[in-house]
Amino acid sequence: MNQHGREMMPDLKNRVLFYLKAFLALAPLIGAMYALYYFGKYELWIPETPHRDKITLAILVLGVSISFWLYSLINPKKNA
Repeated sequence: MNQHGREMMPDLKNRVLFYLKAFLALAPLIGAMYALYYFGKYELWIPETPHRDKITLAILVLGVSISFWLYSLINPKKNA
């Protein structure tokens, strides 16, 4: 492997690590959205379900909150 090839490997590693961290941080939000899709698609709840809007909001807020929490764990703030 030439000198140029060795320089590209850390860049590839950093890029893969970045995408892996992003996927891990977004997984709870994607899971919450899929759960809502699943509930509607397979009619586990119907529009007449009591408090459906509140449950939907709670599921989405939970997914977003966990995603933000994971992001803060994965990418700690660096002191300058």
